[in-house]
Amino acid sequence: MRLQKVKNCYTYMVVLILIASMISGPSLLAATNDQSYAGNQLQQLGVLTGYADGSLGLDRKITRAEVATMMVRIRGYANGNVAGERMNFTDINDSHWAYNHVQNAYRLNMIQGYPDQSFQPEANIRYQEVVAIMVNTLGYKDQLVGEWPMNYITKPKSWV
Repeated sequence: MRLQKVKNCYTYMVVLILIASMISGPSLLAATNDQSYAGNQLQQLGVLTGYADGSLGLDRKITRAEVATMMVRIRGYANGNVAGERMNFTDINDSHWAYNHVQNAYRLNMIQGYPDQSFQPEANIRYQEVVAIMVNTLGYKDQLVGEWPMNYITKPKSWV
């Protein structure tokens, strides 16, 4: 059990580092050596599967659907469905490649979507959204104090 927790923690950290570099880094340049290393590690763990052209797309910005998919895979639901109510997001249906992962992420309380009931799966994810997903995934959502997004952004600082 402890080994699984260490593996999950390691995976979360690699994902966070990779996502942070894909949010802030330029999208027109090739992936750095660190990004390639992180991407290959995540591919070996089954967190990343890549695109139809065989690439991992590490030189691209990362989307909300891609992050939701990675987080669900880390939690062990790559091929299954989580029990619970389905969220009827206005902009993603069951023909979207990440539909089941987004629904699982919602059921696992990792994501919420936007107030207008959209998810915006193909939108580039923002830093504060990644932090919110990580805080939610790690189970700290109920311990937040304050208003979005500062309540999520300041929570990880309390762990240091």
